[in-house]
Amino acid sequence: MTKFLASLLAGLLLAGAAQANTAIGQPSQEQMQQAMLRQMQMLATLFDYRRSRLGFEETIAAITAAAERQGWQKGPTHDAQAALKQAGMADGRRMKVIMACPAGFNERLAQTTQGALPPHPCRFTVFEGRDGKTYIVKMNSTYFARSLQGEAGRLMTAIAADEDAILRGIAE
Repeated sequence: MTKFLASLLAGLLLAGAAQANTAIGQPSQEQMQQAMLRQMQMLATLFDYRRSRLGFEETIAAITAAAERQGWQKGPTHDAQAALKQAGMADGRRMKVIMACPAGFNERLAQTTQGALPPHPCRFTVFEGRDGKTYIVKMNSTYFARSLQGEAGRLMTAIAADEDAILRGIAE
């Protein structure tokens, strides 16, 4: 009987230790939700998300014209909605990606940082929200500029100012 009690006690202690290790090693649902919230907040700081004062097509035309007035070189405009539909998304709302960047900007950024920073994406994504309104998303260059020093910081501050000038009168 003593051997049985000793075995039972040892089993209970091992089970308790295993349960304690599992509880310590795995985050609770609340901890996971907090981590997801922090990730979403970080993503929100990385992107500048604004509502347009204009309709979908008018927003695209206005951004394109403003970028050209700012002296930016315009690249292609990609129809992301068509790409999503082609990939099998049935309920894809209108979405276009406008490529535009100041001439030579990424080359200057690469030279200044000896290639340590990736190229600036230089794009504005225009899309229709579920509410039927038009929205604009771009990289938050102002946020990135604050984290850089020297010439790289000045370049990012300048592109952020250009982006704000482009969106002035278009975005809320």
